[in-house]
Amino acid sequence: MPLEDCLTPTEASYIATNAYFTLKDWISGQPTAGVETRANVQNRVMGPGTAGVVKPGDANTSLQHTALSSGDLGKIFSGTTGAGTQTGFGYLLQFKQGSRRHIVVATRGTRPELGAPDLLTDARGAMTSFGDYGPVHKGFRKTFDSCMTSIGTDERLIMDADVVHCVGHSLGGAVATLVAAHFAARKKDVKLYTFGSPRVGAFGTFAAFHAAIKKDNIFRVAHDLDPISLVGPYPYIHVNPSPTDPNNFTLPSPTGELFSTANHDMNRYITSVGAGKGGTWNAVRGYAQQTDHDNAVLAKWLLHADNDPGWVQYASAKTLGILFKLFSHVLKNISTSLILGLSAVDLLAEMLLAGMARAQAIASQVYTLLKHAATWAGITVSAGADFTAQIIRRILDMMLSKLAQIGALALTIGSRGLLPLPLIIAGGWALAQARVL
Repeated sequence: MPLEDCLTPTEASYIATNAYFTLKDWISGQPTAGVETRANVQNRVMGPGTAGVVKPGDANTSLQHTALSSGDLGKIFSGTTGAGTQTGFGYLLQFKQGSRRHIVVATRGTRPELGAPDLLTDARGAMTSFGDYGPVHKGFRKTFDSCMTSIGTDERLIMDADVVHCVGHSLGGAVATLVAAHFAARKKDVKLYTFGSPRVGAFGTFAAFHAAIKKDNIFRVAHDLDPISLVGPYPYIHVNPSPTDPNNFTLPSPTGELFSTANHDMNRYITSVGAGKGGTWNAVRGYAQQTDHDNAVLAKWLLHADNDPGWVQYASAKTLGILFKLFSHVLKNISTSLILGLSAVDLLAEMLLAGMARAQAIASQVYTLLKHAATWAGITVSAGADFTAQIIRRILDMMLSKLAQIGALALTIGSRGLLPLPLIIAGGWALAQARVL
């Protein structure tokens, strides 16, 4: 751990991984509803990391050989997802660095093997309030509330710590964000580390999180084609959303393919941040600078039809990159959101919500390219026609349908076996709110 009281990339990624071992029978590769024994969690978090099935090639994520080796495993807490299934959801970890007392709150992600109850948390896209911060994803708030019921019995221990580290992957990253915001509101020194997290807050909530936690204390790691970090369009916005945010660690995906579950695999995140090799956040920041942030890669996957070679040729990364750069340029002065860092799907949703549905609100170049997108979506647009909300909505519907297919595919294809397959986050909220014209 460096002097600024932050976890290293190795420590953070191992802690996020180990949260899954609190789920009953995770170590055997056949997770079920329930809480794992303390002995097995201790073995995996602070011990030799040998309990259960250890697959060849998987990282040993025990903290035994890190600077946190003297830490003490605290409470193993449970949480409730979806329709009410209660399972092991994470753990507390205490350690000292000099005279400073630290505590870690680690939360796990979703498990498709548990069936509908666990899946429904990510599918429930409705909003609810979160204190003075603003609206957040209702499913994530519900899981946070259930975890806090268990964590709350040790809340004094957390309040007595000098630094609170909140760590999670996938759904666990979303819950960790709310845990961090909760304790930041109580004036604690909080650090937040997420891997492949979905978006949690809507509208200006992300900015309220920044103000409370402080942007420099938020370490958001995501692969650029990780479906979980991509879906759930505006008005949900990531913390540290802009490519220029120093702690926006959006990294090149390990496969370069949107339909690969490996892009969400925590094992791949461990590799991407250089875990186990003494890597620093500055080094990870250097990796992030290799990422193309202009939405072209995502757009190429979303806006092509395999049975139309002409469109595939048109939808080259270069051409689509121009399209979304134009979106950013034209909309940034009239948009209600932070355009930088939003995806192609977000930009279309923003056009609907902000009432920018007609061609007069956008540049002629964007109109021409949107016309190609309409053609791809099977929509006939007559010469000189305005781009009404209905047309843009249909294009957006098609894009969201593509993302839904990606999520469904990810749930049926095995990953490397250690960590969870991605789920699709409902993206219909923007459409439901824009059912005008």
